[in-house]
Amino acid sequence: MQDKRMISIPSQIRLKTEFFEGYGIEELVKTIIVFAVSSVIGYIIYLFTKIMLVSTFFVIGNIVIAVVFLTKNRNGFSMADNIKNIIKYELMQKRYKYERGNFNKI
Repeated sequence: MQDKRMISIPSQIRLKTEFFEGYGIEELVKTIIVFAVSSVIGYIIYLFTKIMLVSTFFVIGNIVIAVVFLTKNRNGFSMADNIKNIIKYELMQKRYKYERGNFNKI
């Protein structure tokens, strides 16, 4: 039988490759997906407005928002994770209507 011991890993040691704190490969892939979708939408905006600056700011803005939303904090949660947890919690709650009965019968 092997002797298994639990060791604690300090919080400063990262278990996966990160470009900066809280932003790794998984977040980069999601950001690339946001870039692709917003580029298509930005191109459609350009076709209607014929203003390159508006569609460029749209794409850059979406990328910045995606990076901010996907970057994980020290607890391992991003803003997107927090929003998902809030929605999950709200959908989990059940509401029961309670009416008090009339017990004054003689």
